[in-house]
Amino acid sequence: MPARHANVISTHKQVVKETTFLPEDDNKFDKDKATREALAILDKEYEIFNDPHMQPVKSLPRYDTWDRDFTPKQWVEYCLKRPTEPHAVSPCFENGDYTWKPVQVLSYDEKERKFKVRQVHNNKEKTVTRLSLLFYAEDPERFKERVELCKLRQKHVEQELRFTDLVDSIPADAVSTLSKERREMFSSRAWNFIYNKFNQQATGFDPEKVSDQLKKLNQVVMEEYIRQMKKCIVIKEMQDPTNFAKFAKLKVPIRINKKTNPYFGVVRCPKYEFSTNQHEIE
Repeated sequence: MPARHANVISTHKQVVKETTFLPEDDNKFDKDKATREALAILDKEYEIFNDPHMQPVKSLPRYDTWDRDFTPKQWVEYCLKRPTEPHAVSPCFENGDYTWKPVQVLSYDEKERKFKVRQVHNNKEKTVTRLSLLFYAEDPERFKERVELCKLRQKHVEQELRFTDLVDSIPADAVSTLSKERREMFSSRAWNFIYNKFNQQATGFDPEKVSDQLKKLNQVVMEEYIRQMKKCIVIKEMQDPTNFAKFAKLKVPIRINKKTNPYFGVVRCPKYEFSTNQHEIE
């Protein structure tokens, strides 16, 4: 065996033997602190879900993933070929209210992701997002569908945010934690997977760096486990009709498991008297 691989195997065994990837004093494990640390790790990855007080107009464009549209560059090119005519309508604030009025499109700012437009009725210039610009050359029904889809996505995200906030408001001490044995088994399997992949690809390997990453990963796993336990508490409360008013006040939709009959009418059913089972099937 090459000396290089022998050293790696020796290091691998040493790290696995001496490192548990868990807190040094597991008996004094602070679940609330672990939750905060784990959430901090996830913050950057899930930035879009970290704003519980989203403003409907300002945040709506972040849900716009419509792919059946010209690119901003194509729209600007189209408009610049028609310099003497209005190109679209856009909400303009006048007399304490917004009304859709004709505008000319001048350019597009890639950094801000906004169009620069000139209002035809007063020559004032402003920047607007794509959702505040209905071009004359596009189908207004499809534009309406695009806006409504963004609003629907925003509604679902805000409902999920309120549900998650309610779940996170439950003290961590009210639920159990993932056992030390389970966490050690998870870390060991993760380590073995990384090590085997290294052997197959013969790439660089830093045991200490991997060990540090596995400790952070364990924090995330613990947070997800605790959060799932808290969800169980909330969902159990949702089963009781006397709590419906409470959740309605919090604007958190009730989540109740529904029984279904999958594949009925698609696969062969066992022989039985239909009339005696019709009510149950309905």
